[in-house]
Amino acid sequence: MAIMPEQLARHTVENYRCSKCYGLLCLRLATNPDGQLEKSDKGEQLLEVKCRSADEDLGFVSKSFVEKERAKDFDWSYEVTRDLSRMGIIQRRTAHADQGIN
Repeated sequence: MAIMPEQLARHTVENYRCSKCYGLLCLRLATNPDGQLEKSDKGEQLLEVKCRSADEDLGFVSKSFVEKERAKDFDWSYEVTRDLSRMGIIQRRTAHADQGIN
């Protein structure tokens, strides 16, 4: 979990994703071991930013990076499927084959 001032934490949640799973981030009030709310030296409320799926801080990546990586994965998947079907290793699927309509 990354602890940061509220404004930066909100910006991070809106513009970044978890670096491990590319999942959404969430906010939580930062508290010390005694249960007291933590504040910065300037008196700002501190928030924890963490992945919604994991309770660990593995870093953040930008939303645009995630979109580019997912587009690469889609393109790669399409090319592999196309090449394997051309070689006769797999049968080419039509758009209706998944729905049972031929």
